Amino acid sequence: MSAILVFLLFLGWQPAVKNARGNELYQQEKYDEALAAYDEALAEDGENPALHYNRGNALYRSDQYPSAVQAYANAIDGEAPVGGRAQYNMGNSLYRMGLLKDSIEAYKAGLRIEPDDIDMKYNLEYVMRQLQQQEEQERRNAQDRQQDPEDQANQDAQDNRDDPDDRDDRDDPNDGGPEPDEEESPEAPPPPREGELSRAEAERLLNALNRDEQDIQRRLRRQQATQVNPEKDW
Repeated sequence: MSAILVFLLFLGWQPAVKNARGNELYQQEKYDEALAAYDEALAEDGENPALHYNRGNALYRSDQYPSAVQAYANAIDGEAPVGGRAQYNMGNSLYRMGLLKDSIEAYKAGLRIEPDDIDMKYNLEYVMRQLQQQEEQERRNAQDRQQDPEDQANQDAQDNRDDPDDRDDRDDPNDGGPEPDEEESPEAPPPPREGELSRAEAERLLNALNRDEQDIQRRLRRQQATQVNPEKDW
């Protein structure tokens, strides 16, 4: 009887051992090997949300974002901390795929589980700004396409009157001419959550919180200034 219990306990430890091995490989940035270890653990404990979460992180680090999204979806159990973290990383993965609206929904779902998560709030605001800029650009492009047909015809006629020989003076794309200026890309949502915030990230988040607090205080002062005492009943 005792031998059977030991055997059963041994079987129960196998997924944990393989998960630990996957974590070790993950820390060594051997993401493909880590993924294989997580898959072995899941073959024996397929309902474990932590294993799906770890698998999603390995996929994310391998730039396999659609598969990472599916892994995080399997990890979501509606409970903190795994559920909230899975939604957070799902939002990051969807952002990397260019699915901004879906990314926003993932962050919102994560905040319903962990409403005080500062990182998730920051990423939500960031992606919402990105979506707004994208939609504004699409509106401008649509307006440009709807310009007066007569103006477009005049522009086409002017282009046709240009001397074809003038085109020889233009820079050849392959002649080593000036390169366009490259703007520094804005900071994107961070990779899967697994460590502490950097000092710069912490300072940025604290500054954002201070601004929010100052804004709330200003609103309260304005409210108090406009309040009028009720008249007495006679």
